Amino acid sequence: MNIRAFIADIDGTLVDSDKVLTTRTREAVDRLNAAGIRFTVTSGRPPRGMAKIVKALDLETPVAAFNGGMYVKPDLTTVLAQRTISAEVARAAVDYLLAAGLDVWVYQGTDWFVRDLEAPRLGRERHNVGFDPVAIPDLHAVLDDPVKIVGVNMDYALVARVEAELGERLGTRASAARSQPYYLDVTHPEANKGMVVRGAARILGISTDQIAAIGDMPNDVPMLTAAGLGIAMGNAAPDVQRFARHVTHGNDDEGFAHAVDTFVLGAPPFSRSALGLPPRVRGLLFGFEGPEALEMYARSRLFIEAARAHGLRTALVAATMDGAGTALAGRHHRLFDVCIDRPFAAAHGLDPKPAPDLYRAAAAELGLEPDQAAVFDDCREGLAAGRIGHFGYLVGVEGLGGGSALRGQGADVIVPDLGDLLASGEHDVAAPGAP
Repeated sequence: MNIRAFIADIDGTLVDSDKVLTTRTREAVDRLNAAGIRFTVTSGRPPRGMAKIVKALDLETPVAAFNGGMYVKPDLTTVLAQRTISAEVARAAVDYLLAAGLDVWVYQGTDWFVRDLEAPRLGRERHNVGFDPVAIPDLHAVLDDPVKIVGVNMDYALVARVEAELGERLGTRASAARSQPYYLDVTHPEANKGMVVRGAARILGISTDQIAAIGDMPNDVPMLTAAGLGIAMGNAAPDVQRFARHVTHGNDDEGFAHAVDTFVLGAPPFSRSALGLPPRVRGLLFGFEGPEALEMYARSRLFIEAARAHGLRTALVAATMDGAGTALAGRHHRLFDVCIDRPFAAAHGLDPKPAPDLYRAAAAELGLEPDQAAVFDDCREGLAAGRIGHFGYLVGVEGLGGGSALRGQGADVIVPDLGDLLASGEHDVAAPGAP
């Protein structure tokens, strides 16, 4: 996957729990720059709240503040674009948040307005963003053109419930998403991190498929799914991780640097081995329904035999085949160490694709973790299962004209035939969304 830009969330992602930008993180950004990959950040913070990060990393690419509600140059004062909430929607959101028991902050222009300077989290937030709020008893007085409204409460369950309820009430009029377990951000409906990816693509003149994004919170999910390569932090909740292509370490365990080195800089085309696969891959999972499907691709058997000669373990995932069919596949072709067939799936209660159950079972039978295995599939559901399961590498096989249907499913590469991976490691990078 030809990544040309990388967008990172800040809190819980780029910085550790103490809001520190570690040496390894800075060095990882340097390696991105040296590789010609443009790096930038996005956050629910106001522009001034990102000043320390922008300066420390010497960013040259525009940054997105307020979850994409405002785009600014790296000087953090030149506004390129902004999306504000209508006064009517802003009043409705503020009234609902207050009635639900949350404190409320309002960001309008470059100012930060609060009701009480002694309210919870204000001291910490003041330290994080680097400037002071303005106290105003009646927030309705500053709702003419707000760029972001924040509901605050240390009851995480309450904030999660209000997120769902307010999101339903606002509908398409505004976006409501948690940026931290205790913060609920309300922004313009197009001011979300998915739009940050699209905005970056326009500004940089590249496709969204050439962008990698990393984050940890529910408001990062639109970014993880809009980017060609979405990476979730290890400290992210499961309902965030399931939308990512990969999961890295936590933000207190150098997760950002690990993601850069493993999933961005450590991905093909660096790996130009005889098999064209990343070195971390120790097993291959083939989602083709039996030997008849494998003969469909002229050089597939050559590839599988080459993989086994290189010491890689192999599994056939053919949930529509019965026991006799998979026995024939294993006995006649001697290509697979494991066959996951219909009786196996039924006995273990495995859900069909796009659930990742079948592939996870195959990896487990080979004694591998998902990130050590590559998935090969010729259908959308199979690639979706590989993406949802965070497998180490995804190969889409076009077979008989299925290439366009596979694009946009998160494949790292799409090839007409598995034998094309043998040639030189120089393979056609997937371009989701291409015709």
